[in-house]
Amino acid sequence: MDAGHGVLVLGSSLTVMSGLRFVRHAARAGKPVAIINQGPTRGDDRADLRIGLPLGTALPDLARRLGAPLPTG
Repeated sequence: MDAGHGVLVLGSSLTVMSGLRFVRHAARAGKPVAIINQGPTRGDDRADLRIGLPLGTALPDLARRLGAPLPTG
């Protein structure tokens, strides 16, 4: 965790403390926190970026923007 550059949360409300602990730790260390989740999460107040979309919508768009090849068929 300490060696990482930030935290990306995908599709979690962070109701489980173990997940929320990563977000809290990153925020305290001044590392960016991004959350992609359709509804609110317990980490929203610590997020630098919050995308309120379903993963099925957000991830293909993000992959496209990053230039990742998408599966066909």
